[in-house]
Amino acid sequence: MSEEYSVSIRFHARGGQGGVTASQLCVDAFDGYGVNQPRFGAERMGSPTESYARLSKNKTLIRSNEQVYSPNYVGVLDDSLLDDIDVTTGIKPGGWLIVNTTMSFEEIEKKVKATAEIVHEDINYAKVDATGLALEILKRNITNTVILGALVKVSHVFSLDQLKDAIYKTFKESIAEPNAKVVELAFERTELLDRGYEMDFKKDAKVAWSHTSPNKLGYEERDPAGIWYTTGGSESVKTGSWGVSIAQWDEEKCINCHKCWSICPDLAIKRELGDDGEYHVCGVDDYHCKGCMQCVKICPKNALTEKVKRTEGGTS
Repeated sequence: MSEEYSVSIRFHARGGQGGVTASQLCVDAFDGYGVNQPRFGAERMGSPTESYARLSKNKTLIRSNEQVYSPNYVGVLDDSLLDDIDVTTGIKPGGWLIVNTTMSFEEIEKKVKATAEIVHEDINYAKVDATGLALEILKRNITNTVILGALVKVSHVFSLDQLKDAIYKTFKESIAEPNAKVVELAFERTELLDRGYEMDFKKDAKVAWSHTSPNKLGYEERDPAGIWYTTGGSESVKTGSWGVSIAQWDEEKCINCHKCWSICPDLAIKRELGDDGEYHVCGVDDYHCKGCMQCVKICPKNALTEKVKRTEGGTS
């Protein structure tokens, strides 16, 4: 790698999938200087997270604590994020998007373009069934090291041996051994859609910063599902894809005490105005329920129960 540039990597994951560890392993595996950091919002299992690694042979080029706005490589540890997150934002020309999925490249591109603020036609794609490999070898749906095996194949920023050394440095042997095996298999099984776009390491493709003005929806009153960071508020963001469970409402058991409505952090309990002039609970907003189950815990009549919708093998 030339000392004239740095390599920036961004990982999109869900809480608990090891995105932060992936960025740490990049720094440990790289023969040079590196920094890594996470970005968390309301961190919890299943919620979207980002983590970053910045690598260079020149130590002056990694002296930054900001998040990676213009990555060379983007790793997506859960393909359900493609429906909710613009994973290609700021990606450099010739960059690589690496996705854990069994979808076709055509399906990946369609989803990416549907959420992209700026459609990037000049990037390459890679995919691997990281969930399948993780369950096969690691016996857990932790996909971070699988994505790193794919990263080695497309980036050559560090080698498989360097990555395995970092894994053994980070984990005890009983954990490191299967992870070292899974990165080799990931390297072999990763499929590429290499369109021949050359990486422009120096070009900055960062999207211009914008701030939400005070008169946006949610400034003076709460919009459905609370406040979110995109224009239009949470109503347009499918936060229901975050959770492993969803609340189920039983009309016959409900006594309309509204404790569930009061405690729900995402305003996902639906109500309607009845003929009697009073509000009545009428169900759960599946689009926004993240499965915290606070409503289930507080309900005095068991009118709300938990339904698991995401298994170790994917969404049920």
